[in-house]
This record gives sequence, C-alpha cells and structure tokens, in this order.
Amino acid sequence: MDNPVFQHIMNGDIEAYSGLYKEYYKRFYNYGRKFTSNTHLIEDSIQEVFLDLWNRREKLSHVESPNFYLYSSFRYVLIKKIRQHDKMVFNQSAEEEHEFSIEHVIVSHELNEEMQVKLQKAIKTLTGRQLEAIFLRFYENLSYKEVASILNISVKATYKIMARSLLALKEKVMFFLFLC
Repeated sequence: MDNPVFQHIMNGDIEAYSGLYKEYYKRFYNYGRKFTSNTHLIEDSIQEVFLDLWNRREKLSHVESPNFYLYSSFRYVLIKKIRQHDKMVFNQSAEEEHEFSIEHVIVSHELNEEMQVKLQKAIKTLTGRQLEAIFLRFYENLSYKEVASILNISVKATYKIMARSLLALKEKVMFFLFLC
C-alpha cells in the first residue's frame, strides 16, 4: 500500500487517525443523508467504521484504495443499521442543501445562476440509485469498478446507470432551458 496516512495509522499514529476522521466525517455524514434522515444512525455508523478501523489497523496492509475501503465500510455499516431499525428510506426529498451537490461543482465553474436552478430541478428528477451513483463517481471520484462494488451491482450496470443519469440530466436541463 502506498498511502502514507494508512501507513501511519497501521503504525499506531493517533494524529494520522484523527486527521483521517476529521477529513471523512462531513463526507460520510452527507453521504449518509442520502440514505436516511436519522442523524443518530449516520453518526453511529461513522463512529463504528472508525472504531473498527483503529481496532484493525494492523490488518490494513491489504487495502489498495483507502477511499474505496472507507466508503464501502461506511455504506455497509449504515445500511445494516437502517435495516435493523426498519427505516430503509433513501432521502431524496430533503429540501436543505447538503455539501453533496454535483450541480454545485458543475454550476460553480460553468453555469450562471439561472442555470443552477434548472440543474437543481433536473437532479431532483433522478432516482435514488442514479443520485447515489453520480455522487460516488463525480463527487468522490471513485472508479466505475469501485462504485459498482459499493452499490453491489456489476460494472456494466454501473455504466448503464451513469449513462442514463447523465442523459436524463441533459434532457431535463434542455427541457427547462426551453421553458423560459
């Protein structure tokens, strides 16, 4: 493994561990909000993932992609907790703006304020699975293979979801442009 932070954690460096926790806490929190509005489940899942990471630090040498490893672990723990509480609801209807927003990244570089509104409308039309795939691929820069593994689908299915998501966004944005 060539990740220095994980290497430091494997050697018991509490500062590296603390830094990794701070780096991923907000990212996991925002990602978890896509699954549930129950913030206690999200926070418990984050704690469990990092506690397990610390307890198993000597066995991290097999980890090739720390980002993938952490997201996979978090998703697994969170979904398990949600199922235990019989609250498997993908939260698409949250009106508050989270740090996850593909439209924020795109709009901030290329589009004006009017385009932001149209893109937000288009994103709200995506399915939960499409939204999650877009988040993992473009916001977290995971590979298609890593996204497929996290979503527990084939790589081919991931490509299809991404293609359909991007096509849907393009069509909706164009539709909203012609409305004005």
